[in-house]
Amino acid sequence: MADSQDKLTPSDEAKLAALEKQLAIEKTASPSAKKEQAATANKRVEKPATKPAEILADQTSYKSSKSTTSSAPRKSTTGSKGKTGVLWFFTLVNLLVLVAIIGAGYWTWLQWQAQNQQQSDILAAQQASMSQQQKNIEQSIASNQLAKGDLEQQNQALQSSISSLVEQLQLTSAEVQTNQRNLADVSGRRPADWLLAEADYLVRMAGRKLWLEHDVKTAIMMLQSADSRLQDLDDSSLLPLRARLAEDLQTLQQLNQVSTSSIALALGAMLKQVDNLPLAFFKKPEDKTVDEAVTESIVDWRANLAHNWNEFTKNFFSVERVTTDIKPFMSEQQQWLSKEQLKFALMQAQVAVLQENSTLYQQSLQIAFGLLIESFDTEKDMVVQFTDSLSNLQLTDFERTYPEQFKVAPLLRDIIEQRLNSRFVNGNN
Repeated sequence: MADSQDKLTPSDEAKLAALEKQLAIEKTASPSAKKEQAATANKRVEKPATKPAEILADQTSYKSSKSTTSSAPRKSTTGSKGKTGVLWFFTLVNLLVLVAIIGAGYWTWLQWQAQNQQQSDILAAQQASMSQQQKNIEQSIASNQLAKGDLEQQNQALQSSISSLVEQLQLTSAEVQTNQRNLADVSGRRPADWLLAEADYLVRMAGRKLWLEHDVKTAIMMLQSADSRLQDLDDSSLLPLRARLAEDLQTLQQLNQVSTSSIALALGAMLKQVDNLPLAFFKKPEDKTVDEAVTESIVDWRANLAHNWNEFTKNFFSVERVTTDIKPFMSEQQQWLSKEQLKFALMQAQVAVLQENSTLYQQSLQIAFGLLIESFDTEKDMVVQFTDSLSNLQLTDFERTYPEQFKVAPLLRDIIEQRLNSRFVNGNN
């Protein structure tokens, strides 16, 4: 019985091994307990032949020491684990709050960057449109200057031609005065020769009206008056002269009878109406004023917040529904420039019609039509009537082909010279 009680059963040995493993895992045990455990283990290994009573005593002391040593560390381990869990919980909460703050700041920064990029894009687009408008204005000014230079050259050419025609008129006047003096010398001898000289004068004046003033009707009337003077002479030898005169009258009557001065006067009247024509542009809407004012009362914090938000966002973007066709905006300088361009085109057409230059006349009217369609409101009645009048003037044909000279003029001059020479010869004889 004693031997059986002194010896350890396999179950007890297994329990001891489990306890030793648990003590090894738990590192919170004190160094004295570790030393006692090591000493106990050494005794158990080195002295297997110890008495059963000693083994039981050692076992009992081991259990008591184990119970005392294991109970204290367990309490400290449980307290430290509770504190560590709370610390980890607060650390995790702080970390999540920090991550949320960083995410909100990053999102706010992205929104700020997007707004700045949008504003910079809008400013770049506005600057590009303003630079394009400035280029267009500069190009139109340059084209106007070129057209002005061409018009000045044409005016110089016209003045030179007028000066040459004036010189020719002076020469013609000198010849007429010479003929008048010659006729005065033979006055009283053949009174009928005055009618012949008067017919020559009328033919010369008809030529001046035709080639200088392009007045076809007056030229025809003067040639008819010259024919009546020749008819009053009742001289059969002057029949070939009257036949040439009839051919000249037929040539003038077949010319275009449209008065270029009437067209020029009509264009001049339309020039005065340009300033009253409505332009095609929309007015910029006025800024809507907010009646609500910011108050210092705490009760009105919502209204103050809404007012401040509207004031903050009104310069960034604005949305407004448009139900009509959007027309291009025109500044005051562009309005003035559009009207001046139309006036310049009409003035150029007026000069062309006075010069009877049909090509330049049609080009100028085409430019005027383009300006009306591009810059003026074609839906207004005033613009429509102005366009119709311009169309009627464009369809008016005033092109003429004048004869180089009257066929009767050289023949009439030869007859007058022959009669004067015959009078001088008879006078000398």
